[in-house]
Amino acid sequence: MIDGEKIKEKFFTVFSDMTDFAVRELDFGKTKLYIAYFVGFSSREYMNKYMIEPISRAYAAKEVSVPISSLITNVKIEKLQDFSAAKDAVLAGNAVLFGDIREEAFGISVFTKNDTGRATNEPDTENVIRGPHEGFTESGENNVVLLRRRLHSEKLKRRGFIVGTVSKTDVSVLYMEGIAKNELVSEVCRRISEIETDAVLDSGYIEIYIQDGKAPFYPTVGNSERPDKIAAKLMEGRVAIVVDGSPVVLSAPYLFCEAFQVTEDYAKSPWYATFVRLLRCVAYLIALYLPALFVALFVRHKEVLPEYLLSSVTGAREKLPFSLFWEVLVIFLIFEAVREVGLRMPKAVGSAVGLVGSLILGDSAIKAGITSAPVLIVVALAAVCNFMIPPYMNTNILYRFFMIVVSGALGLFGFFAAFAGASVMLCAKNSFGVPYLSPIAPMDPWGLRDFIYMAPLWSMKRAPISITGKTIRRTNGKK
Repeated sequence: MIDGEKIKEKFFTVFSDMTDFAVRELDFGKTKLYIAYFVGFSSREYMNKYMIEPISRAYAAKEVSVPISSLITNVKIEKLQDFSAAKDAVLAGNAVLFGDIREEAFGISVFTKNDTGRATNEPDTENVIRGPHEGFTESGENNVVLLRRRLHSEKLKRRGFIVGTVSKTDVSVLYMEGIAKNELVSEVCRRISEIETDAVLDSGYIEIYIQDGKAPFYPTVGNSERPDKIAAKLMEGRVAIVVDGSPVVLSAPYLFCEAFQVTEDYAKSPWYATFVRLLRCVAYLIALYLPALFVALFVRHKEVLPEYLLSSVTGAREKLPFSLFWEVLVIFLIFEAVREVGLRMPKAVGSAVGLVGSLILGDSAIKAGITSAPVLIVVALAAVCNFMIPPYMNTNILYRFFMIVVSGALGLFGFFAAFAGASVMLCAKNSFGVPYLSPIAPMDPWGLRDFIYMAPLWSMKRAPISITGKTIRRTNGKK
């Protein structure tokens, strides 16, 4: 028989200086039971309903011939074999029952974690007009449920991990058996199991640890707050990673083409969706290369420009004290500063501050002779276009500065050399063994049906071969 008083003292020794730790004593004459828990972390309602009330009724009616674990009305319990397991259970938000339990166990862990949290709302980062208006929350269990609501299949498998020596964060890996490659699932699980850190406080921590390369310039792990988007990725053979405490779910592998795809595209006419994707592609090129090409031509290659264009820009800049190269850099830095202020300010004033700051600074800068209208137009167009590709927004800012510097120093030679170098790097890049530029390089005709050109849904009869590694038919092929 386990001495409950000694275990109680040991709990208070380990959890000393923790005023929110408590032990509830239940005295039934010759039998003494104890419930260890954290106030607020464990639900009082759950403990009363599932533990104290049924056990008290059984002892009051002298119906205690059955094991204590059978009296507990919670569906999720676990028999613990030592104090270390009991300590971990309490730290996870569960209530631990110990004392004269008359079972071959140190104690019994009962799931009483207080699961009150933020309600399921539409995510702010991925708004849609047509489509589901619900997003993931900070509850890992709830996020898994949101995925199971969309994929009613026994093939949706889940593997669990505990990551972080101090935080002990629950991390779940979900995949569709028979669609996702076994090698992909094993690789994702291996990378997660090898993470050595003291705390994981957000899914971004996991993303950094499992991505390809120590510091990749372009992301190799996707993320989303939309359950329908992650469910669609699972059906294509990807793996989802759910981190408890984060409303952002990761997906792997992540390919370059995914940045141009939006879930709402699949609810529109394929012709209009193709037009919008083409628009995103053009915006991506403008955001990256227009400022650098502008600098290269007007700083190093004025002779190739039409006379009217050159005279127009030169006339607008004739009273400016510094070169066009520095003018473009300074204006971009000012724009990024204004954008950061708008992001970090409270929502009620952030958008107003960003808008007013941009208008006042732009107009005043032209009147004060700090910048010219042509440069401001190029910078504004590139900055606005950058917002059309949110996954690459931060990456494009750095790459754009690099392109401007190289183009200003070496002209068109530097521009095309940097462009070619970046293209080669992207061609050589992989995400969990899948070519990053798939379905372009290597060429996948079926994958090209859902890139810039979007074919009707009924014609997308196969899952991407580059991800699944095999031919999987997704429709019955009646059309």
